[in-house]
Amino acid sequence: MRKLLLLLFVGVICSCENPNGTVTTNDERSEIIKTLFKNVSEENIDYLKEVFSDDMTFVDARNNTKDKAGFIAGVEGLFEMFDEISFEDVDGDATGSEIETTVYNNGIVWTNIWNTFSATGKYTGQKVSFPFHISYQWDGLKISREVQFFDNAVFDKELNAMQAANNVSEKLVILLELKVTKGNTKEDVQTLVKKLNDFVRANEPNTYDYTYFISENGKRVFLVEKYLTSADMILHANNFEGGPNFAPFMKMFEIDKFIIAGNATTELKELLKAYPIEYRTSVGGWIY
Repeated sequence: MRKLLLLLFVGVICSCENPNGTVTTNDERSEIIKTLFKNVSEENIDYLKEVFSDDMTFVDARNNTKDKAGFIAGVEGLFEMFDEISFEDVDGDATGSEIETTVYNNGIVWTNIWNTFSATGKYTGQKVSFPFHISYQWDGLKISREVQFFDNAVFDKELNAMQAANNVSEKLVILLELKVTKGNTKEDVQTLVKKLNDFVRANEPNTYDYTYFISENGKRVFLVEKYLTSADMILHANNFEGGPNFAPFMKMFEIDKFIIAGNATTELKELLKAYPIEYRTSVGGWIY
């Protein structure tokens, strides 16, 4: 028993003497991150241009990546969308927002920040506040990689409002009024719609709304589609016309009205010129 306890004691000593890395909160890199966020709150982009390496990589929570130019443009977009940007103070006591740097035994260095973003949207007028976590990898004293771990919904909402205010949104809303052809029941419609939904989900990641609404008597259907860009609707149109669903759809429905709302591109309009489409542009509001 004494030998077992001795072995455990030695093991504990060895693990303390050979950790995987060293964590600090008052080091030079942690102070750089603290200064970085101070400059963000002051909307000073010059410090960010200085502290990030020219070959940096930015990765957001959706695994989208950007180079330095794209990252800087994104931060400048943040300044365009929000006023009164602020963050909580950090003091290293692990009771709230913190910044800490880990130097691993293999020489890799990461700094992590846990904090709260607070601001007022310039276009929605709404005050927002949410917690976030960001990790920074270092090359010397330059940041070579930023990885974000938080929900971008607040940013998306303000971006929608900004794009709507400037009428530059690429999103499209498609509205189709359909007549159910004679001899088809609600159950027939539901069976076909499930096949259509499954196909769209599997093949069109940027078709973010695709919903059929049927009347009580089962004779009319209202279809709502939403796309992030005209290119995404072009993909849908090509999949539809060249895929397995075109013939069943045209057999099930007659198109009574076809509306495309938003800033449709010339390419999209040319592709769909055979259809009786009414195009409408925005005069206010926004698209989610």
